[in-house]
Amino acid sequence: MIKVLLLEDEALLRTTLASTLPDDTMSIVGHFGEAAGAVAAADDTAFDVLVTDLDLSQGPGPNGIVVANVLRRANPRLGVVLLTSYADPRLVGAKLSQVPPGTEYVRKQDVRDIETLRTAIRHAANGTGDTTPAQLTVALTDTQIETMRLVAQGLTNAEIARQRVVTERAVEKALARIAQALGHEGDATKNPRALIVRAYYEMAGAGSASDTSSPTPG
Repeated sequence: MIKVLLLEDEALLRTTLASTLPDDTMSIVGHFGEAAGAVAAADDTAFDVLVTDLDLSQGPGPNGIVVANVLRRANPRLGVVLLTSYADPRLVGAKLSQVPPGTEYVRKQDVRDIETLRTAIRHAANGTGDTTPAQLTVALTDTQIETMRLVAQGLTNAEIARQRVVTERAVEKALARIAQALGHEGDATKNPRALIVRAYYEMAGAGSASDTSSPTPG
């Protein structure tokens, strides 16, 4: 029997998973909407796999990768499933190197039925998780991903330049290179910032949005 601890800040999804995941091979020993509750539960609750959302922005505290690393240090054999709408953990400011080894990276959009998630949990429990996120479909550097995130947050070129300690011209060139990497090279009729925001939404699992406000996937 695989014992699972669930950390998901979306209340409806959390309660749905808590009620549908258990079967004759696994059980839910606790489910929480914020990081502190999950970390505190680990002190007196034994479990084999942590299923956690990547972006826990609806509640206070760190993201799911930070929680996974904290719990993995206490239990080196802990299996981890990152359940997220983001194609790339760097879209929320994390680094690929921070993802615990053996983590099963699962996009919510790819979960067609509950058995898909159960299979991911079994892989994580067995130490055979697939850490590789879908970001490999687009070859972007850490700096380019971070620039995309800042653009999507609505920062101007000048604000990005100040934050990255570079010139505005360097930011303009960076945006052009990102647009090129996204397959929009040489299209002078399109605004690189608009293309980047749209791509960010798509990679974040929010679809192609005309609204450029901050996306709210998990």
